Amino acid sequence: MERIESGYPLNREVDFQSVLFGELYKAFPKAVIRFEHTLAEDYQSYKMRGSNTARRKSRVDLHIASDTKVVVIELKYFKGSSKEDRMDMLTDLAKVERIVESGEANEGFCIQLVEKNIIKRLPTGLIETRLYKEKVGRWDYDFEIKGKYQIMPDLRDDGRALILHHVSGW
Repeated sequence: MERIESGYPLNREVDFQSVLFGELYKAFPKAVIRFEHTLAEDYQSYKMRGSNTARRKSRVDLHIASDTKVVVIELKYFKGSSKEDRMDMLTDLAKVERIVESGEANEGFCIQLVEKNIIKRLPTGLIETRLYKEKVGRWDYDFEIKGKYQIMPDLRDDGRALILHHVSGW
């Protein structure tokens, strides 16, 4: 975040991925860190209405493998607060839960960077543990949140907000 706040140009999610990739690479030089890594199974929490997902496999934004553990990270860079944006906050969390539960990773993180003045329009507080089945736009959402999480934004000096969730094995 210090690098971002010190003027690193950040206009899209891939910019956020690049900054985090660089910082993780410096912090863990012996780890294998991959962008958009394809997993063995499908852990997605949604599908486009009418699409066939029979052969779909999930990807994670960042996949970090060391000698002792595998960590997955899902990132979002929110510039809006639509219902779809709000659902994306939850779907990434459910996806990472399923990845950890399956054993494809030991732990995971959902990191969401929210553009200035958007956080006021996004939900905060306790995330409800339950099954979610909703239709939003062209998407069918179908997932479960099992762990206990809170949306507690960390307001940064540059006006953005950072939301972090850690998912570990049960």
